[in-house]
Amino acid sequence: MAVFNVLIVEDEEVNAKILQNFLVEKGYAVMGVVATAESAINFVVSHKPDIIIMDIMLASVLTGIDAVNIIKEDNDIPVIYLTGSANKEIIEKAKDTHPIGYLIKPFSLLQLEVTMEMVVEKIQTDRELVKYQQYLEHLVVERTRELLAEVKMHKDARQYAIENELKLSAITTAANDAIILFDEFGRINFWNTAAETMFKYPQEEILNQNIRVLFSSDNDNGDFAKGLEVIQSAIDRRFNKNKVELIATRADGVELTVEMSIANVDIEGDANVVCIVRDISQRKAYIKEISRFKLIADLANYGLAITDEDGNFIYANRYFTNLIDYSFEDIIGDSFFNIAPNYKKKELIKYVNEASSLSGGEGREVIFVNKQKEEVPVLINSVIIRAKKNQPEYYAVSVIDIRERKVYEENLLRAKKTAEESDKMKTAFLSTISHELRTPLNAIIGFSELMRNSAIEEEDVKDFNNEIYKSGHLLLSIVEDILDVSVLESKTLKVIPKDFSLNNLMEKLCNKFTYNEKYSDKGIGIEWVGNLGNGEDNYVADRSKIEQIFVKLLDNAFKFSEKGNVEFGYDYQKSEKNMTFYVKDDGMGIVESKLNDIFVSFKQVDDGEIRAHDGLGLGLSIVSQLIELMEGTIDIISAPDKGTMFKFLLNNN
Repeated sequence: MAVFNVLIVEDEEVNAKILQNFLVEKGYAVMGVVATAESAINFVVSHKPDIIIMDIMLASVLTGIDAVNIIKEDNDIPVIYLTGSANKEIIEKAKDTHPIGYLIKPFSLLQLEVTMEMVVEKIQTDRELVKYQQYLEHLVVERTRELLAEVKMHKDARQYAIENELKLSAITTAANDAIILFDEFGRINFWNTAAETMFKYPQEEILNQNIRVLFSSDNDNGDFAKGLEVIQSAIDRRFNKNKVELIATRADGVELTVEMSIANVDIEGDANVVCIVRDISQRKAYIKEISRFKLIADLANYGLAITDEDGNFIYANRYFTNLIDYSFEDIIGDSFFNIAPNYKKKELIKYVNEASSLSGGEGREVIFVNKQKEEVPVLINSVIIRAKKNQPEYYAVSVIDIRERKVYEENLLRAKKTAEESDKMKTAFLSTISHELRTPLNAIIGFSELMRNSAIEEEDVKDFNNEIYKSGHLLLSIVEDILDVSVLESKTLKVIPKDFSLNNLMEKLCNKFTYNEKYSDKGIGIEWVGNLGNGEDNYVADRSKIEQIFVKLLDNAFKFSEKGNVEFGYDYQKSEKNMTFYVKDDGMGIVESKLNDIFVSFKQVDDGEIRAHDGLGLGLSIVSQLIELMEGTIDIISAPDKGTMFKFLLNNN
């Protein structure tokens, strides 16, 4: 087969690449790929391609239709239009340029292949007809010369002509397209086998009938009038188009859409018209069916995409493109594997094959990645369209966006975890509060009973009273912690900043813990450190809450220390205007695995059935919530037997 030179005029790079790769694969020579109408016109002037594939809507001053009109002034080159527009006016303008075919975007490679085969067959037929016309003209000249030169050659020349006529008859009989020859009066004098099959008229019945019989109908239809007009213009030699699309009528009255190429020829001095006719009814039906399918698919509330056997997209509906934030033009020709980069190719093919084997099931969950590189969880189902040898030819994939469902599931899990933690916290609270309340109450009630019912000495009364006093204060501390937590969690506590002296506060705290028997009896030293002098130590914040934070941290330091010293205070970095508060002890320290638990309500490092230290485990939880309320942060540095240091910063703007 001869190699046909093709010019591609397409401003969409993806489509141009698809066309170029496919045509080269099918044996066509792509002379050039241009993106504007002006470039196409200049290209044709210098290169003369055999076929032009022209996009109607181009990003240039001229449209594809304008370019074809200019090109056809001096060149008779077959044009195939690419169009994604349904605008009637544009379609009518395109028809006036007499293209040889249309490809509707998005087009399939099968459409392209069929259209190109039709164009090639048309070109070859036209060339054969031209050769035949030239040959006939040459034959007439030769035969005339032979008749004038020698009469005796007449018989041989006549026989030669008959043989060539037989050859021509054999060629036309074998042609797939209908070939019709009629004279200047419209009378049909040649009708090949394909014409019989197409129009259902036997040759003996149609010969000498008028060609207009194929373009008449009982219906008042402008399409038939157009056919009669074309026939008359061809007879009058006014027809200047390569081909035209018409509505014809078969012998049984069935209407069919045909594509007709027309050429005027002179045979033995008589004017004749040769028509090559192709039935394009099925092609039109396919185009209509594709348009209907696309309309329905774009209305679907799920994603639908079709890929070739290599996974390259040839179609995607609106839901699918919106799901991954790509335009239709961007995704066509792109690989399915590019939107699922988290998977190996074999793994993804396995998922698709498994989804194809499901019968009404939910499919497989896959993570897509959209244009913004965001993950989109979807459920996929797939259908494999197989070729004759049962190998995959196309993949049709449907997807459902499950982002909302995933959020719903995560919320359910979070709610379940919260409920479980709440239940666990309630159990811990009840267990702890029953123990911690019972201890001081037992002491208060027990010593009170002894004082009421026993004859005791004055010294013992003093001791009993002291125990009742300490137990009462312990009970008060427990109640205050519970009330503090309740207020903090209700979010009603307000921060009231005031100007105060840090050094005075530190001194007050130091005295409180130095002269309190609860702490002084342990033999642990306490001191405060600050790097601002009196008069420079003014600080604006909620003084009572800072004091409460320090009291809780210092109480914690004494509680978990058996020896050594407790140091607390502040460190002001003047260059950074940064104030850091801290409390440091030489106590037992905390293992790393427990550091995240110490700020949790009702939680202690020695939490369990046997607790080494009294308390509800609310102290550090209150500290954490107070610091959070004051828009601050707290850090802890600790290790077993190395002591513990709490550092916190507050926002005092």
